[in-house]
Amino acid sequence: MRLTDRLRHAVLRWNRLGMALVLALPVLVSSVLGFLWLYDHGWLLWFALASVGLYAAVRGGVLLARWRTRSAQTPRELQGPKPDPEWSAAETAAFERARARISARLQAPIPWADLPGEALVVVEGIAADLSEGKRSALDFTVPEALLLIDRVALQYRAFLLQNVPLSDRLSVRTMHWAWRKQDTALAAWETGFLAWRGVRLLINPAIGLLREAERALASGLQDRLTERFRTDAQAILLEEAAQAAIDLYSGRLRTSDAELAHIAATADMRDQALAPAEDQPLRIVVVGQTSAGKSTLINALLGHEAAEADAVPVTGSEVAYDWSLDGIACRLVDTPGIEGAAKTTRRIAKQMSQADLVIWAHRATRPGRAPDVALAEQFAQVMADAPQRRVPPVLHVANGVDQLLADWPRPENRLTAADHARVDAALQSIGASMRAPQVLPTRAEPPDWNIDALRDAIAAALPEARRCQRNRHRIEAARTPGVSANARRAGRGAKSAAKALWGRLRR
Repeated sequence: MRLTDRLRHAVLRWNRLGMALVLALPVLVSSVLGFLWLYDHGWLLWFALASVGLYAAVRGGVLLARWRTRSAQTPRELQGPKPDPEWSAAETAAFERARARISARLQAPIPWADLPGEALVVVEGIAADLSEGKRSALDFTVPEALLLIDRVALQYRAFLLQNVPLSDRLSVRTMHWAWRKQDTALAAWETGFLAWRGVRLLINPAIGLLREAERALASGLQDRLTERFRTDAQAILLEEAAQAAIDLYSGRLRTSDAELAHIAATADMRDQALAPAEDQPLRIVVVGQTSAGKSTLINALLGHEAAEADAVPVTGSEVAYDWSLDGIACRLVDTPGIEGAAKTTRRIAKQMSQADLVIWAHRATRPGRAPDVALAEQFAQVMADAPQRRVPPVLHVANGVDQLLADWPRPENRLTAADHARVDAALQSIGASMRAPQVLPTRAEPPDWNIDALRDAIAAALPEARRCQRNRHRIEAARTPGVSANARRAGRGAKSAAKALWGRLRR
């Protein structure tokens, strides 16, 4: 190789270093001349001591700030995913425990290469937490994994369309080209920025040195902010993994929304009135002691005499009535009165567990609450045996409060201070017996009183009732198919394979 070619290759290879030396040469010469001037005047030692002291002071302040930042619980700059309102209490508690473990682990950012391993640890913890140690990270089915991938892909698609401009016009080819050219673009940026710093020093040395000192002092703060941002970003990624794991190991991904709607539409139910599908009305179960006024209360809500009511108990079995509240289809289910029999208590507790909302009617003038307390304990036990289920909201109603007051009805149903005292005493007694934070007073017989307030309370509870319904139907649809169902699957598969084979033979 000729000498000129060797020189040309050397210049191209060391061009960045040579450019940096050329730009730094004026600063180096000025520094040497400055040190010589300080030495001639006998100030060099004092200058060195002052520089060391200044460095020690600045370094000590930075270390103190970092120590206080680490010791204090600083709020996160980036907020992660929140618990899904559709989750049960057990699932929400498992997610909060996972977030606490992630926060304890990420006191400082970890290498990005270690993040998949940390995510696997998070998923392992969720799987063990929701199954009491019986499941591991890979204990899920292939259809569940495919549905999870589909859900995550749709979420990222929505994020791109809502937050990234021109994302609907950006092709994969353009992204691939930009990825291949990223090193060239970064090198061009670094070279241009270095050249600008050198030109700035030559044009105005004082401003140039001031900007360089400012950049050096700000680099520590920038590194700290970048470190905090990395920690928050890694925490969010791990919390996203925890959120997906909750859906995966709770059985919520065993059936998609479309599959659930198909199951609800084609299911052969014995009693559609008492076991509605998800796209059918919300199921509101009315319970209470015998002659507590359940049927009369239903009539007041419906606005007409639909439920049979009398002085003696008339509801021997469950009866359902269609009802619409604020445009939302509901179904009021009247149940037999509880009188203390264990069989009836178990039966009604099971009906309550299949409800989306429970209205518990109490007779305001009846002091005996033993049957109600027994039913509450039985209902709590039924729900405790199914921790994956959401507990339906319960509205306690004190019916017949007019019997506590003399000379009813009053003009415009106004109550005096003495009337309020009697009613409040009855409500507190019912609330203490049933451990209910709120009891709504009503009169269901014509002329009714405070029924509109009851309708408002029911309307406020309907969103949670809808979540309870979805939770119940997902659990029911996700039950493992039996032998007959798998035999039908095998038959359909064999039929599809035979059709495909016959088509190939014909071609």
